[in-house]
Amino acid sequence: MKFSRFVLCLALGFVFLSAANIDAAAKDVWLKVQSKNFQLVGNAAEKDLRRVATKLEQFRFVFTQLFPRMKFNAPVPTRVVVFKDEKSFKPFKRAEWVAGFFQPSEDINYIVLSTEGEKEDTFSVIFHEYTHFLIDNSLGRSSIPPWFNEGIAEYYERFLIENDQKVTLGGLNENHLLLLQRNKFIPFESFFAVDYYSLHRQTRQSAQLFYAQSWALLHFLLQGNDGARKPQLSKFVDLLLSGIKPKDAFQQAFQSDYAAIEAELRKYVEQRRFFVSTAIFKEKLVFDNQMQTTPVLETDALAVQGDLLYHTNRLDEAEKVLNESLALDANSSDANTTLGLLKMRQKKFAEAKTFLEKAIQADAQNYLAYYSYAYALSREGMTDYGFASGFKPADADKMRENLRKAISLNPNFAESYHLFAFINIVRNEELDESVEMIKKALAIAPGNQWYALRLAEIYMRKEDFKNARQIAQKIILTASDDRLKVYAENTAKTINSGDSQLEQIKNFKNRQPDASISDTPVSDEELAKRRERAMLESLNATLRKPAAGEKRLLGFLTKIDCQPKQIIFSVKSDNQIFQLRSDSFDTLTLTSFEPELVDSEFGCGVMKKENLSVITFRTNPDPKSKVAGEIVSIEFVPKTFRFLGAEP
Repeated sequence: MKFSRFVLCLALGFVFLSAANIDAAAKDVWLKVQSKNFQLVGNAAEKDLRRVATKLEQFRFVFTQLFPRMKFNAPVPTRVVVFKDEKSFKPFKRAEWVAGFFQPSEDINYIVLSTEGEKEDTFSVIFHEYTHFLIDNSLGRSSIPPWFNEGIAEYYERFLIENDQKVTLGGLNENHLLLLQRNKFIPFESFFAVDYYSLHRQTRQSAQLFYAQSWALLHFLLQGNDGARKPQLSKFVDLLLSGIKPKDAFQQAFQSDYAAIEAELRKYVEQRRFFVSTAIFKEKLVFDNQMQTTPVLETDALAVQGDLLYHTNRLDEAEKVLNESLALDANSSDANTTLGLLKMRQKKFAEAKTFLEKAIQADAQNYLAYYSYAYALSREGMTDYGFASGFKPADADKMRENLRKAISLNPNFAESYHLFAFINIVRNEELDESVEMIKKALAIAPGNQWYALRLAEIYMRKEDFKNARQIAQKIILTASDDRLKVYAENTAKTINSGDSQLEQIKNFKNRQPDASISDTPVSDEELAKRRERAMLESLNATLRKPAAGEKRLLGFLTKIDCQPKQIIFSVKSDNQIFQLRSDSFDTLTLTSFEPELVDSEFGCGVMKKENLSVITFRTNPDPKSKVAGEIVSIEFVPKTFRFLGAEP
């Protein structure tokens, strides 16, 4: 496949469209179309389902031709829900303005859209997010810098194919271009230093400028100077795949420093003519003969809708729809599976297991039901904070039995291997088997950083501190969210602590006799003091360290006031009450070092029991505000804990 180039003149303007209302049919008819890589279901006409399937297959095929070394076998299935009109799509929208969306998750990906009044951005959003999915799964965020990840997604969202044969890449994003022409560039030293963690904490305006500059840079590297730098971009990706750090890979691939590339990019953006690439395939990219269409029963259609609502975190609506499905067919394996997962989220584990057992009985080939049953058992043995104090031997055996069945039915579902390894870690059994399990999961989803962290934990258990430390440190540098970053930091601290303790034991065994050492037994009181001191030193070293602009205090969480638009946390420290806020619980990192908190509850209202906590927060710049700052993390510690050394 060879791309040719032609000039696209810049033309800015606005087109306003009006849409007519379409009367809904008396009864929806749902169909399923199975293509090579996608499963499509919906109440749209068969021709529309097949057209959407063709467009997605064409996009995926072209992408694989451009990046042949990447891994394109997804670790989870991708289901596409196609609605015939806006009326039937509206109840499932994540926001009123969206034309379509991509919803990833650990067990299934959803692409959702309507064919009514199909707009240019209907597929651009989907192409953008699907590109992220392919990049993250193949390369992983620990290897790919944000400017490349965002730039390549922005570039390929303008994918266009005509007559199933002529492909156009590199269409202009006029909004990005206007933003860059009206604002100063982000200096390249700062631009390339942006990581996922800092990107997600930028203001909306700063983030938009970063996305625009990322798009422009990728457009320039692929299209500028008659495509002279396109081979260098391919080399850059190859170097990343081989494990070279992004900055080193950039300099090796482009044989230039940041300043020179920045100057070239500025000239490229200032011009009034831009190039796109076209490719005309010898044969039409037709996938229709690979597709199979089957009717969907009403109970199955409801099961799909309920599962979609569940995966977009609308649990009450999902439960209602799933119960409607089971009212039509109590043995629906899909509806029982999703309802089992939903009940697990509600911490109703007995009900969850009952639904999942029904799902397995109804369909012995439902790998997700076996996996979900094992997952429900594992969650039943965890605290609200995700800590597992231990699994009983019988429960562990039952989980492994269900996971082996899930793996035999679908060996490409990575989560089964991940959960299997986690069970072994909690039980501290079969660590060599766990290494193999996680390596299989990473072979399917090499970009999954949680899998990599699990491997670091196993290496630590096996006292392979060098490999464990390398993995944890790499994730600390590239983590995109607080939870992952803090978990990696705590893992690294635990690795260092274990390595240090092992070294001390080795030195103790090899020590020379010391004449000053007394044979007098140490008193119980002295032993208790030494144990407490060792515990304090270990905890102080393990706790999350405040980042720039953050403070922490030691106190008791007394109340959580859940308001419509924010959550207020009341903390008692040194006989004072501090108020801290958060937008939601999702942005808060919770860690427990207190064994008594196993199986405790944590939620809105007055705390049933005041637990000592180390609370980290970003200070409020307004000294007059009653709220001291934005809460970042809560780390529950034993009652005897205190800070060692100076602490603000």
